[in-house]
Amino acid sequence: MLGMIGVPPLPVREILKAFYPLCTEGCVKNGLKPGHLDGWGASGFKENRAVYFGRQTEPAAESRDEFDQAVDRARKSETPVVIAHFRKAAGAPPGISNTHPFHWRDWVFAHNGTIFGAEASLPLNETAPYGETDSERFMLWIWERVHATADPTAALAALLKKSRETLVFSSLSFLMSDGQTLWAYRDFGDKRLEKGETLEDREKYYTLYTAASGKHALVCSEPLKGVAKKWQPLGQRTLAAFTAGKVAPLLLTI
Repeated sequence: MLGMIGVPPLPVREILKAFYPLCTEGCVKNGLKPGHLDGWGASGFKENRAVYFGRQTEPAAESRDEFDQAVDRARKSETPVVIAHFRKAAGAPPGISNTHPFHWRDWVFAHNGTIFGAEASLPLNETAPYGETDSERFMLWIWERVHATADPTAALAALLKKSRETLVFSSLSFLMSDGQTLWAYRDFGDKRLEKGETLEDREKYYTLYTAASGKHALVCSEPLKGVAKKWQPLGQRTLAAFTAGKVAPLLLTI
């Protein structure tokens, strides 16, 4: 998954072109076939409203024309934020309502990982998911608890810290934006390992890296070639909050 924030115009074409190869070459878990082929999406904001630039259930490798059209829409939108995701399904089947990024009330969210028993451990009071993924439920659960607070970053940090006591997950790593801030969180779990899986495997797979491209900040699950001089890994249990016009994020250790 990829996040980008800055003062428009963003270098959308350059960054998404560099991101595209990950749909077939991106890192996968040991023993799995290469590629994230269970759908893709790219979202951002137009006139302060969350919009999809493109969203498909087919692999990006099989819908290159649609991907290129999404890039063009993103460029023309003058969006301050882009979140893009290539899905590797781990639970819910491929389908448009299960394809990241997810939207709710002009918030945008993408997640890597699985939250076990999500329906019971992520109760919802005001919202309801459209699809079947734990990821969408995770977004709605967060939104209900932080969107109306005076300081969403502080509220999000406190929520994530508390949630680690009750949630069982392979990873909580996500990107989220309300159009003003881009939040990035990295957290791989140490419980319910798959057969043959080690904690080191999770640490290597559930990664996020940050970089600056000119006056714009980037976050990606893997370093992208040719678009930034230096990529820095985001630490375990670290929340990064980026705002437009600043390439250095506020970093909070959870």
